[in-house]
Amino acid sequence: MLSTRRIAAVGIGLGIGLAPAPVTAQPHSITLAEALRRAETVDPQVTQARGTVRNTGAAVRTAYGGFLPSLSTGANFSNSFSEGESRLDPATGEIISGNASSTGLNFSATTSYDLFTGFRRGKDLTAAKAQRTAADAAYDYELAQNRLRTTRTFVDALQSAALVSVRRESIRRAEEQFRIAAAKLATRAVSIADSLQAAVNVSQARLQLIADERQLATAEASLARAIGGTGRVAAADDSLIGRIVTVADTGALIVEAANRAPEVLRVEAAERSARASLGATKAQYFPALNLQASTQFAGSRGNDYQLFNTRSVGLGLSWQLFNRFQREQQVARGRSDLETAESQTADTRRRLAAEMLGRIASLKAAENRIRIARANVETLRMLVRVHLERYRIGSLENDVLSRAQEQLNNAESDAVRARFDYVLAKAEIEALIGRPL
Repeated sequence: MLSTRRIAAVGIGLGIGLAPAPVTAQPHSITLAEALRRAETVDPQVTQARGTVRNTGAAVRTAYGGFLPSLSTGANFSNSFSEGESRLDPATGEIISGNASSTGLNFSATTSYDLFTGFRRGKDLTAAKAQRTAADAAYDYELAQNRLRTTRTFVDALQSAALVSVRRESIRRAEEQFRIAAAKLATRAVSIADSLQAAVNVSQARLQLIADERQLATAEASLARAIGGTGRVAAADDSLIGRIVTVADTGALIVEAANRAPEVLRVEAAERSARASLGATKAQYFPALNLQASTQFAGSRGNDYQLFNTRSVGLGLSWQLFNRFQREQQVARGRSDLETAESQTADTRRRLAAEMLGRIASLKAAENRIRIARANVETLRMLVRVHLERYRIGSLENDVLSRAQEQLNNAESDAVRARFDYVLAKAEIEALIGRPL
């Protein structure tokens, strides 16, 4: 029969250190609100969407500018030599003698205004506004998706830390079982198989802890990257993160997802933009009326640079009657784009309504899992305490206690996952409708 000292040596050889593990430096922690704020500023997709909003805003300003006249000015100084016969001065229009040089100076201003463009300017403005609305909706959509991605990364780090804590608690229970088995072996109350099995249980728990800590390091590194940092950043737990919300009217949520979700607003704006672009294309069938005016002051060295004024006003009408069916092709393409946009809008509404149904079901399922998992953990904890005392006094077999402890370990892990599955299910609904529940 092996002695207690030899059993302890076996336990140490299997990797069991009954002293507490050394405390390592903890990474900097961050709250979910701070993570969301910082992730929004470094996400390339959000930055791109923000730039698109600025660009479309400038396009609207340009569309408004189409209702304003254009104005250009110029100045010219020239020095010319005329060889041969007399000719016109290119700067002043005067007749200059041959074989002579001339210096001229002129100033000019020209303005032009489109009196009528076949309704093109109005359609261009409508299309530009629709594109800006689409950019705003796309920006809101990217913000919602960024919040969802950041929440997932944050929850992954928080869940990994919670699972590490669960694993350490399981090691504590396994070590307690080993100490009891080793003590009972000294009195010949149990067989050596019980002590060796207890040592194996501790070793397996420690191996699982190593895997959980590796997952935690990966999750915290991902969180650091998401907020624009490096190294590891820990997720700070908060009771509000897993707060249970009451969804009183699921039908209202489904209607909101089908009509007011950021993705729906984005495709609706794209549909309006396609309709306005089709109208602008049809404007090519109408005539255009343009008013132009110009003035010029010119002088030369021959008249001591005395400036003479030349003014002109013109009204022009242009009407393209036939351009080899190019307009018809553009109209057909625009109509096809509009039909596609209308189909995408309708399909997006149906898809988001269906997704909302699934996400509400996931939210309710996660809520039920939390309640059941918590009750299961409490029951198994009481069962393990009872089994541990019975094992201590010798009225229970070691394998029964081991199975109960394994069930408790799994139940605690399931409770952790159920809590954070609920957080993610809620975050997915919030990303879908673009607002917190």
